[in-house]
Amino acid sequence: MLLKEFFGRSLNLKKESDKPDSKGTQDDLFWYILDHDRLHKDYFMPLAKKMKKNQLENTIDNNEIVNEFMPMVNKGCMEYYKKKKMEGRPEKLFDKEMREELCQRLYDHYYEDVIKGSYKL
Repeated sequence: MLLKEFFGRSLNLKKESDKPDSKGTQDDLFWYILDHDRLHKDYFMPLAKKMKKNQLENTIDNNEIVNEFMPMVNKGCMEYYKKKKMEGRPEKLFDKEMREELCQRLYDHYYEDVIKGSYKL
């Protein structure tokens, strides 16, 4: 008699999910994007100019600016995916909610510095 027959079906105690530890991955991805010079040159600098211009003209629309971080976040996610040699579908690993949270986090991180004039625009 097999133990499986005696105790019933075998249990898989280790639960695997498509999504890695989302908070740890999100933090790591946030710092990866912050440290990526090419992403800043291609995406952030034009956005910082727009943020500063909007602030000077008093036409700040925070939601619009937050949404404009999305191309930078998308590119950062794909480069992070390739660098870490992750498995699975990128759209499942980096879902829309996670990317929107990253956009908000980047906006919060940069906004005060842009308004203060910390960047040479």
